Amino acid sequence: MKFTAAAFVFLTCMTLLSTEVIAARLPNQNLRCNCVKTYLGKPINPKLIQKVQLIPAGPHCRKDEIIATLKNGQTCLNPNDEWVKKII
Repeated sequence: MKFTAAAFVFLTCMTLLSTEVIAARLPNQNLRCNCVKTYLGKPINPKLIQKVQLIPAGPHCRKDEIIATLKNGQTCLNPNDEWVKKII
């Protein structure tokens, strides 16, 4: 009985440790869309955009996402807008 309990505790600990090791090796991925809403205003001057990040559709989100980094923060752009296509 003592051996069974010790084996159970050992296997439980090993399972928890292996799960954490696997999670630590995976890249930091969100499992949901980053863009809840997109920018709908007039076109942003490309000079004001510091960085553009394109996140292709995948298991985390059904649509392509474009995140523009500006001086005052980040905003999500609509990938179907013509001015956004020119920036990319």
